Amino acid sequence: MTLWTVAGTMVIFLAALKNVPNELYEVASLDGAGAIRKFFSITLPMISGAMFFNVIVLSIAAFQIFDQAFIIFWRDQSNSSPEASLFYAIYLFQQAFRQFNFGFAAAMAWLLFVIILIFTVIQVKFGNRFVFYEGDK
Repeated sequence: MTLWTVAGTMVIFLAALKNVPNELYEVASLDGAGAIRKFFSITLPMISGAMFFNVIVLSIAAFQIFDQAFIIFWRDQSNSSPEASLFYAIYLFQQAFRQFNFGFAAAMAWLLFVIILIFTVIQVKFGNRFVFYEGDK
């Protein structure tokens, strides 16, 4: 089901790969670098910003997973044990729209926001070490 969502990630990677200057590959070839050395010394550092962005966006999306589990397990109540797929967003949905406990669901949404914010700040703090910015020295 998530195969359709891969397209956005691939477009970002394709744009990052198209942005790598060919002159870097030509200079590496003149210095005698092979394909593997070019990949690790040129391609990965030059697309590290796109990789960092995709990691952050996809990890935020992983915290908010809802539609796949809902469609497979929760759409109809014929499954015998749908609690095995009780993701946080599914439980939030149940509290809000099945049990009409909107206050608790709003508190859950704020807690999810804080957890995602903390996780993203940690990723930015530690991930910037591995990202190559063109203006850096």
